[in-house]
Amino acid sequence: MLRSGPWVILFLATRGLRQYAFSTAVASLAIALAGGLFLGTWKIKEEAKNAFSRSSGGYDAVLGARGSKLQLVLNGLFHLEASPGNLSWEQYELIRDTRGVSEAYPIAVGDNYHGFRLVGTLAEMFEKHEWRKGRKYVVQSGGRLFTDNAKEALVGAFVARKLGLKVGDNFHPYHGLTFKEEAKHKDLYVVVGILEATGTPSDKVIWIPIKGIQLMDGHNPETATDVSAVLLNLKGAAGFMLDMKYNKQGNVATLAWPVAGTLASFFERLVWFQRVLEIIAYLVAFVAACVILAILRNAMNERRREIAILRSLGARRATVTAVVLAQAGLITLLGIVGAAFAYLGIGFLAASVVREQTGVLLEPFTYDPSFLYVPIGMLAIGLLSGLLPALQAYRSDVAKNLVQQS
Repeated sequence: MLRSGPWVILFLATRGLRQYAFSTAVASLAIALAGGLFLGTWKIKEEAKNAFSRSSGGYDAVLGARGSKLQLVLNGLFHLEASPGNLSWEQYELIRDTRGVSEAYPIAVGDNYHGFRLVGTLAEMFEKHEWRKGRKYVVQSGGRLFTDNAKEALVGAFVARKLGLKVGDNFHPYHGLTFKEEAKHKDLYVVVGILEATGTPSDKVIWIPIKGIQLMDGHNPETATDVSAVLLNLKGAAGFMLDMKYNKQGNVATLAWPVAGTLASFFERLVWFQRVLEIIAYLVAFVAACVILAILRNAMNERRREIAILRSLGARRATVTAVVLAQAGLITLLGIVGAAFAYLGIGFLAASVVREQTGVLLEPFTYDPSFLYVPIGMLAIGLLSGLLPALQAYRSDVAKNLVQQS
């Protein structure tokens, strides 16, 4: 009598898959694409949302010219988009001295160096502000903060690495947010410090004194005291009070508060894109299930006599059925391994692109429950795909299939 232990079932299942190696590879690849796409869609979306919230620089709100709150946040904290307009220095001083405002730092933008933005601010921001709770900016050894009245620059870690800037280097800024060789300013700045990496958009910025932006050669002297935005930290009920003052009653400025809420509304706009990718992943998974079903049904049709011989040698119906289900499970497991590699590639690419474009550091490989649920779901789909061929093997007629088919 033929033995029917798990090793025998595994041996027969593996042997069957080798006979259909190409079809097995196609099915496993389809499963890998479905799993990798689904994991990438879910995890990277969630991680991007969390990473942008973590990378807001430790600020509660942004005050800027009348316009879009999202544009204010993207421009003031993430150094994307263009500034919607300017505020006067008096408006900055007014908000700075408002009760309930614990921190207020003006910024001014409008220039770049080889595509990386120059942002003017006050040196005290780097001395006092915590970009994450308990963590202040740190200047690398050998450097220092810029002086507010000097043409000096403090360079983010990402910019320094990309451009090869070091303490003591000199550079000319370029007008505008896009690098154009003909837009070079006459002003010459010296790098006095390199910031330690923070994993936030501040790494992608060259920081200079705010007076440097305001008084840069070629800038409009009428706006020499204007600021692009004010970065704020608030306490108590100040947020509600200022929201009422600027957003609901005033028409001069806009307060983007709270920052987390503004970012949440931004990601809600991308839900449709996530849904599209999820639908594609489901369709690919459905195709993969159909491929597994087709492979196993074809195998059953071509191996009817082999199955009948196994049955005549003493193999039980349950053993033959288990072999078919084991084949489906092995194909799916190969696909799950492929999905892990696919996700590694997707996660690494997404993290690199987001880091390059925004300075935000994604962590796509931290644990997420989907890392457990998705493989279990994929395995269930694979086994269900093998259920019909397994029933076909279970109900096969031994006497009829032992006859050699002409």
